[in-house]
Amino acid sequence: MKKYILILCALLDLYMVVCQELLIVTIATKETDGFRRFIKSCNKYKLKVSVVGMGMKWEGGDMDMGVGGGHKINLLKDELKQYSDRKDLIIMFTDSYDVVFTNGSEDILSKYKKLGSRVVFAAEGFCWPDHTLAKQYPAVSGVEKRFLNSGGFMGVAKDVYEIVTFKPIGNKEDDQLYYTKIFLNKELRTRWDIKLDTKSTIFQNLNGALGEIMVKFKGPHSFLYNVKTRQTPTVVHGNGPVKEEFSRLANYLGDGWTKTGGCLSCKDDVLSLSSVKISDYPKVMIAVFIHHNIPFVREFFDKVYKQDYPSKHIDLYIHNKMEYHHEEVKSFIKDAEDSYNSLHYIAPENNVDEATSRNWAVESCIQKSCRYLLSIDATAHLDNPKALRLLIEQNRSVLAPMVARPGKFWSNFWGAISNDGYYARSEDYLDIVDSTRRGLWVVPYLSEVYLIHHHLLPDLKTAYINGKLDPDMAFSKTLRDQGRLMYVTNMKYFGHLINYDNFDTSKKYSELWQIFDNPVVSFILFLYDVQCFLNIL
Repeated sequence: MKKYILILCALLDLYMVVCQELLIVTIATKETDGFRRFIKSCNKYKLKVSVVGMGMKWEGGDMDMGVGGGHKINLLKDELKQYSDRKDLIIMFTDSYDVVFTNGSEDILSKYKKLGSRVVFAAEGFCWPDHTLAKQYPAVSGVEKRFLNSGGFMGVAKDVYEIVTFKPIGNKEDDQLYYTKIFLNKELRTRWDIKLDTKSTIFQNLNGALGEIMVKFKGPHSFLYNVKTRQTPTVVHGNGPVKEEFSRLANYLGDGWTKTGGCLSCKDDVLSLSSVKISDYPKVMIAVFIHHNIPFVREFFDKVYKQDYPSKHIDLYIHNKMEYHHEEVKSFIKDAEDSYNSLHYIAPENNVDEATSRNWAVESCIQKSCRYLLSIDATAHLDNPKALRLLIEQNRSVLAPMVARPGKFWSNFWGAISNDGYYARSEDYLDIVDSTRRGLWVVPYLSEVYLIHHHLLPDLKTAYINGKLDPDMAFSKTLRDQGRLMYVTNMKYFGHLINYDNFDTSKKYSELWQIFDNPVVSFILFLYDVQCFLNIL
């Protein structure tokens, strides 16, 4: 009899979960890459989403620099009024720019019911913004998070509406402090039956918890696992200063990349040029930069020239700082100038610095109404003649082909950055560089070769100047600060980087000395010489 009662209770629980309606509500005033990532995860799991504030001016202050966010609550007051009497509707609020889902409504509602409270807030390990309130929080066990985080909460619609309308709040006042004071008031906590998700059953805040989580795979699916609490949270929030690591994890979550399926996200939102008439190909500016004395510049230009793309749809922009390469560049221009739609050369005698020349390339691309800007240093050899086409077809705002020094782990991207904004190695960096893992990866830093979509260019006119940072660092920081996602792809072999560390221009036959530092180019040149010899015979 007891067995049948348990089965009946389980079926009743399932019925209650199925009958409840879940609505995701988020605040977003701009459609950033992070927002699109959030919506993509919602769509994958068929979650119903209400986006509040799109197109409005954000008046909640700079939350990355300090307190703020009261504007969120005031927007929610207006949006949730229509649900103020609903007891059959569960409202879940989450941030959007740094959040992804890993499962759907059935999983969320099942976990919510097991937590046993009408309102559940996310929890974290930091008492913020007022640390003096820490002692007022209920005690928790060692594996649990004690303090409220306002980036995610859910509950009965009627209760949630009463909470957000409990008292007035200024737009620039802090939303987390607002909810914290409600939670710490025992009478209010009891009235609305508020509980914190201390074990990250539903909400996983990553700040301060990166050592507690890992991505796991089960067949064609990926999910986040909290090794401390043994939970599989459904809402993953990259709160605080962990945005770059969150983006790295998000490469895998939502089945973006799995061990059995590989890169599933690579197939999303792609284009095809195969059916496009040559006359309708998008206009591209290729901006070439030579800022060091390097070997094999002639071979570099040859690979640019041989890209499988109609040259009359290409505007070529060249900045060469090095007098050593001036004659090589002029020779290429003489041979190729008539092939391109236009060609602009900034020579060494013009004395233009690197950052300025890169900013000018952005401006020039805008003026010429190009669709894409391919920025490429002469150290990046595109051995694959279809590289430009492949990058365009992948259809991302900023996308780099993965290129590296052969046999080395020196590449054109970083998998992570340190607290001071410089290089750090992510746990998957080596696997990506040696192509053990092939995919499309969001990364915090790109250099040497990348494609930029035209819609970003107006915001990048001064991207290469940022205080004392080198131009490459300034560019990536500008994109990160704007909330833009930078991608690198290693789905195909695109080419390699030249090693110029030991290139000595004072030596006779200086490139011949590079046979060991640059074996790929040296081998190709050897094959070319053999072919020429055979042709003579």
